[in-house]
Amino acid sequence: MLILVGGYIWYQTSDTGKGWRYKERLATYCDGLLPYDESAVFTSLNAEIGLAHDEHHGSGESRYNSCRVSDMTMTIGLIADEAVNSRLDKFEMLDTLRSSASDTPPKPLGGGWTGYTDLRNTGVVLPCNNKPASVVVSIAGDKSHENPRAARKVGELAVAAARNASAHWSCKTKFGGRIPPVSRPATKKYLPSATGTCKGIRITGYESMYIDWLKEGEASDTTPLEVCTFGEFGANPERLYVLEAAFGPYAQRLRSTTDETGSMNASAGLGRNMAWATAACPGSARAIFSIYATEYADPRKPFLIKSLHAFAERSAARHGCTDLRLPR
Repeated sequence: MLILVGGYIWYQTSDTGKGWRYKERLATYCDGLLPYDESAVFTSLNAEIGLAHDEHHGSGESRYNSCRVSDMTMTIGLIADEAVNSRLDKFEMLDTLRSSASDTPPKPLGGGWTGYTDLRNTGVVLPCNNKPASVVVSIAGDKSHENPRAARKVGELAVAAARNASAHWSCKTKFGGRIPPVSRPATKKYLPSATGTCKGIRITGYESMYIDWLKEGEASDTTPLEVCTFGEFGANPERLYVLEAAFGPYAQRLRSTTDETGSMNASAGLGRNMAWATAACPGSARAIFSIYATEYADPRKPFLIKSLHAFAERSAARHGCTDLRLPR
């Protein structure tokens, strides 16, 4: 009896026992898709608190997992190339892609992965070579991870989970390597200094009188999301226009099963405060390029069209996309 009691105490209190319990929990938690080492960085092997919420939605190849890792929510699933957003189910996976706001433009994960981080959200996309679908891992964090060191560790967690998920869904794909150090958050720049996602967009005429700064991400052909923002200083530095390029599943989340306002089902469109364009990209759904005017802007159609044209043409060429359809 003493040996049994002693063994139980050792199992509950020792570091080795803690690791065993954590591994046992991972075997079934989130369908066993989470990696040991990369998740332990955030949970400190505390399975009760660090792995505290596990949900499953759908069935078969449409099944996806939403689970907590410490203070982050991970969503892991297989998204078919023809999938669109139903706008009905709040737990739909497409709705989880970049689900929390960040002031940092998306930047590439690097290492040969198709993925991004904005220091709060992280996403990895693995297009399957043997089926018209992609394995997607999306992580929504909070301000506690909004620094380059933590963002890199979140990226390592995402790509390790993506490796496991590709085997789980029998997705033949290409993996990248180690995630390189993440660069510091982007800062506001004066207009002539654009070198990344804002490069090539000219601010002239009426708009030049009140657009003062830009914030941009690194231009890369491996980023499923690209953003360029223009703003003014005034009494407060407000955003005026936001341009976004979305590829693969990140574009699919913008389409809907209905033609309701806000869904970008047409190949191109123009509204009072926004415009969008689309392009055919290798091995994925059509990309969507858009520009939105915030409530602080005074949008004019010529500026919306001109800026979107410059942004979409450069982004589409970078990603090897063709058949670019633009609003007129």
